[in-house]
Amino acid sequence: MTNIITLHSAWDVDRHIVLDSADKLVLIRFSSYTSAETEAEEYSRPTQRGPTTSASTAVEGSLASSSSALSTRKHKRCDAGGVDGCVVTSVTAAALLSTNANEHYLRTRQMDALLSELAPKVCKYCTMYFVDTREVTAFNDLYELGHDRDPFAVMLFYRNRHIRVDVGTGNNNKINFFAFEDLYDFLPIVDAAYKAGRQGRSIISCDRKFSTVALRR
Repeated sequence: MTNIITLHSAWDVDRHIVLDSADKLVLIRFSSYTSAETEAEEYSRPTQRGPTTSASTAVEGSLASSSSALSTRKHKRCDAGGVDGCVVTSVTAAALLSTNANEHYLRTRQMDALLSELAPKVCKYCTMYFVDTREVTAFNDLYELGHDRDPFAVMLFYRNRHIRVDVGTGNNNKINFFAFEDLYDFLPIVDAAYKAGRQGRSIISCDRKFSTVALRR
């Protein structure tokens, strides 16, 4: 397995997309779910926080939209059921958010392991990088990153061009799911993107399809 370099600034990301993709495919795994242990433990202690405490951890920030909806339901129950109902609902809401975050962490770790295994096999024509979207936020709006809907987003670039790959999910912009039995399930995606780049195309259909994967765009 190969240790894939993590990029820590938007300048680094841009530089590698421009320079490395001159003759190689550049694969970047974006994710905000990269350090589960500390943050999941912190988020699992809802009773230690006041109701007006602002989001101070990366998990809370990335799950802000879900937290807002659950908080609304919490206040409604507080009015109806008193303090006990409020405490129970607060714990339930935190548990739901923690479960969602833990699932995203698991999927990100699985993808990272697969990419680390794949990297040496494609090193002649593909370079891979990791980016934490909590640290590097410049691309979050542009590529719809850093939210709680997807565990990660794998994106491909060639000669400073974003290469989109149709894998049958309806979202050609990025790979944001994990449904791969091994690296040979993912390899056709990399090969297809490299082929498209070499041909001067920005989109290509991959022979390997994942049409059963439920994606939220």
